[in-house]
Amino acid sequence: MAYTKKLWIARVGTALNRFLKTNEDAGSVELTNDPTGITTAGTPFTVANMNNIETGIKDNDTRSLDNEADNNTQDTAIGLNTTHRGLTNNPHSVDKDDLDLGTTDDVEFKGLTLDSNLIKYRPTFGTKSSFASPSTNPYGLTFDGTNLISCDKNSNLIYIHDGISSTILSSFASPSTDPTGLTFDGTNLISCDSFSNLIYIHDGISSTILNSFASPGTNPTGLAFDGTNLISCDSYVTLIYIHDGISSTILNSFASPGNLFGLTFDGTNLISCDFSSDLIYIHDGISSTILSSFASPSTGPTGLAFDGPNLISCDSGTNLIYTNYSELIL
Repeated sequence: MAYTKKLWIARVGTALNRFLKTNEDAGSVELTNDPTGITTAGTPFTVANMNNIETGIKDNDTRSLDNEADNNTQDTAIGLNTTHRGLTNNPHSVDKDDLDLGTTDDVEFKGLTLDSNLIKYRPTFGTKSSFASPSTNPYGLTFDGTNLISCDKNSNLIYIHDGISSTILSSFASPSTDPTGLTFDGTNLISCDSFSNLIYIHDGISSTILNSFASPGTNPTGLAFDGTNLISCDSYVTLIYIHDGISSTILNSFASPGNLFGLTFDGTNLISCDFSSDLIYIHDGISSTILSSFASPSTGPTGLAFDGPNLISCDSGTNLIYTNYSELIL
């Protein structure tokens, strides 16, 4: 049975380790967790979640024993030839399209050993596909685990797409008149607006606003969430800010590589796009150090999202949303 990975979200708030003391006597006391404020509930530490992890470990151990027993099985027995399309020549970097696997295929890669390395995707140069944005000036993208979400400065609307496609399931008004950035924290949509200079925490994915606070600069143009902290950028002061959780408190800031109008996080590295140079940058973790860069699909990139295997970008010059190629790294 395939293991279902759970995305664990950290609890975010103020005075998280605050406890109330009751029923104290000489031998005992009752302590009740009582934080002063919760902005993100986080994933609960439950028996069900722990058993899910244990099941995944057990299933993985069983599959490892099966793979060891079948190590001498020919690759062609499962329809995967290791010399197919240059896999032998580049064993550590494989485009997922080269595997010819459908989303419903149930495949066991017998005889392949990963040596404890995690399989991850790294964005690379090249456009896989594109489709029209729902309006005429797209700014800001994010992915909620199922659907792409975009916003547009001309329509002042936030759109929920059907998966990664041009089909729109629903839309609602942005909280102000100049939406420029989106991200998703696992529970709530977060947006920023360059007219109000505010960052908004939505109630789930809706127009209802739970809270808002001032952005650290005067022209917020991009947001990302790394699982713990909000990250924002400002095109006027050309800085990237690391927030304390999802709040106005700034833990750190560093110089951006250019005139940034979009951010996303791929699980390891921050990714940004530059409206002036038309470049997409892959940062070293969340820092000013740039590991690599490549040209955006067109001129004027204004938003980024990462759906797991693919980097997604939008462009206000072409009014298109692009799915970019990624390579599988071991």
